[in-house]
Amino acid sequence: MTHDKDLPGRLRPSPLSFALATGVLALLARLLYVQCFSTPMPFWDQWDGEWATALRPWLEGTLQWDTLLYPHNEHRILPTRLVALASYLVTGEWNNVYEARITAVLFCFIPALLVWQATRDEASAGKRWLMMLVVLLLSVLPFARENFLVGFQSQFYFLILSSVVAIALVARHHQRPGALLAAMALSVLAIVTMASGLLTAVAAGAVCVLACLCLPGRRAPALAATAALAVIAVVAYLLLPIPAAHSGMRAHSVGELLLAASHVLAWPGRSNGLFVIVWLPSVVMVSRMLILRKASPTALFMAGLCIWSALQALSIGYGRGHDGMHPPASRYTELLVPGVVGNAWFALQLWGLLSTPSPRRIAARSVVVLFALLFAGGSLSQVSKDIKRAKAFKVASELLQANVVRYLASGDPKALEVGDFELPYPDAEQLKRHLDHPDLRRILPAVVREQVSSH
Repeated sequence: MTHDKDLPGRLRPSPLSFALATGVLALLARLLYVQCFSTPMPFWDQWDGEWATALRPWLEGTLQWDTLLYPHNEHRILPTRLVALASYLVTGEWNNVYEARITAVLFCFIPALLVWQATRDEASAGKRWLMMLVVLLLSVLPFARENFLVGFQSQFYFLILSSVVAIALVARHHQRPGALLAAMALSVLAIVTMASGLLTAVAAGAVCVLACLCLPGRRAPALAATAALAVIAVVAYLLLPIPAAHSGMRAHSVGELLLAASHVLAWPGRSNGLFVIVWLPSVVMVSRMLILRKASPTALFMAGLCIWSALQALSIGYGRGHDGMHPPASRYTELLVPGVVGNAWFALQLWGLLSTPSPRRIAARSVVVLFALLFAGGSLSQVSKDIKRAKAFKVASELLQANVVRYLASGDPKALEVGDFELPYPDAEQLKRHLDHPDLRRILPAVVREQVSSH
């Protein structure tokens, strides 16, 4: 473990040490959740997104790159399909638990990277433990159960990781063409992870502009990158799949969009009016940054995280805003984590901004206290409920797995005539066709095949 010097003869952990510790703890927590609450049977979107468009074509020898890029609802999910293929090739099974473990390993790089970027500046030395605590809480609490219990949700982590790295490259190396080209490549990768991946190019371009305004040096590379990133975003938008079946879920007016977005932005708070408290630290500090035309690379990185999560919230509000979106679904919450981390970092900067007692310092520190109370209360208050929901997911998953086993053992289609949400795929007829495929039966989880044999 590396260390930085603090006082003469005394060492303190380096930013990399904090990052590694955070990543390891996050990984252990996620693997524990998978072990306790996940089940082997592939679930819902995995049947269309993995079996029909990756595994089956591979087994039949017909897999093409355009198949891997085929839209899944609004999304293109190339890395997720590659994870399914890799998991099968290594284990010989199509097993949700194996994919969820791979996803846990992928995920742990996100909190590690966030902590490293937040604490690597010398000015942040005294706040490293606090930033590690913030990121660790957001990594180990079970609010995102839909994502870490289903391996298919790796798409969220590919999106977040590619976006965080792209923003970091732009914020810290806005004059280096190589770094900017890498950020553009990661922005393209984000586009084939999820539909909202196109917003990565927008956020990275915004950070380029902030860098031109607030940092010294050449502006030409960053401005050229901004133009290229704008083209990437526009092209991605024009190529965006738009399934007609989802039109009823979209916000139908500006009022619906704003209401839904305010509920999303308020997370981890439960009331939409709380979004002001969550986002006020970044609004204050980024405004100050623009007024003074001065910022550190870390401040630019945090501003980029806030911009990215705010754009994600607006996207969620538009795409799923017809019912008001209160509160956001579990699977969407991790798209907000980078923004919450950015606001936490800005809150810590705001606390120490004014050294002389004054009404402005009281106001600034009041903002920080309110943010801290909302963050802690909102994050911790739902833990018991989230654990109960994870347990309920496991029970429901075991039931749908048992129904599949009954059909495979008996061959009787009536075994699939059960209630809603008691099958791993919403269409019983289509599920039967999948299950009748000999290649699929051969690669189902070993535990499922053993249960079928024991019937």
